[in-house]
Amino acid sequence: MSPTVAIVSIGEMGLGMARLLKAHDYRVVTVAEGRSEHTLARISSAGIEILPSDEDLVIQANYILSIVPPKNAKATAQRIAKAYAYVSTQTEEANREVHRPRRTELYYLELNAVPARMAEEMASLFADANENSDDLTRPDKPDKSGQCHFLDGGIIGGSPQSTQDGAWTKPSVVLSGAVDLAPALQALADVLNMKLVSAQIGAAKTLKLSFSALTKGLTALSILSFSTAQKAALLPPLLALLEEHSPRTAALATHGVIGMSPKAYRWEDEMRGIGEMLESVGGWDVGGSIYGGIAEVYRTIAEDTILGQERVEHRVRGVTVDDAARIIASREADMS
Repeated sequence: MSPTVAIVSIGEMGLGMARLLKAHDYRVVTVAEGRSEHTLARISSAGIEILPSDEDLVIQANYILSIVPPKNAKATAQRIAKAYAYVSTQTEEANREVHRPRRTELYYLELNAVPARMAEEMASLFADANENSDDLTRPDKPDKSGQCHFLDGGIIGGSPQSTQDGAWTKPSVVLSGAVDLAPALQALADVLNMKLVSAQIGAAKTLKLSFSALTKGLTALSILSFSTAQKAALLPPLLALLEEHSPRTAALATHGVIGMSPKAYRWEDEMRGIGEMLESVGGWDVGGSIYGGIAEVYRTIAEDTILGQERVEHRVRGVTVDDAARIIASREADMS
């Protein structure tokens, strides 16, 4: 039987991961309660199986990938840990009554862009659940083969995409945690381009956020620069000077500004996480103020302009630097 991978939830990245996994014969499942019609359409388009509850998810899945907006990361971990703990403490007879098979070993891969502190807090949720389910003096409790392993992680790069020749472009997935890559997990790691970078929970988060500090930080600076030049009617000469003197910067800046609109709502909290990381790990007292300001840039895009209405699959506005800069400069809030 093919391994089962649960993805919570099916946004742009989750959808790409699901399609990649299904192309490699993995069974992919999710829970869709309360999800929007747009998300339900994504699930259907990829042939992802919908399970009725989180309890069914933790029983049937071998691996759970948490890929949600940063603000939802901890609540998602709490949900899954609660379901795992509940199922772990039920008797085999009780689980059979609701047609649940016996739970097997589970890996929870926390792949969201949050600081190391939060990764440690989420890891403790599963450690507590494991401890509560490992009372082997109770004959009705599952044994330790059914424990849940927590891995901290981060996704660097865009969503997986298939190419015309049948190959895949993949992001890099960095992981950390005191878990050996057993053969089954190594096979999944090969498919998803995952690499274990440290045994320390939180290390993968720090690596991911350090990367984002440069890439999404540059995009935010580009937003400030381009929109200010637009207000002064100087955007064309600014872009020309960038092309002349720093073409690599021009390419990165324009690509970032054009691509960020559908993701700005997610990036606000990620920037605040970077600020926390720079202060707590890097010892930079200015980290919070600098990246708090950058978070406000992305909040403005998401909430105060029409660019916040964009979806990756259906772009309408901000698909050129000129249009994005004009909208941001004027804080245009409607389509008129």
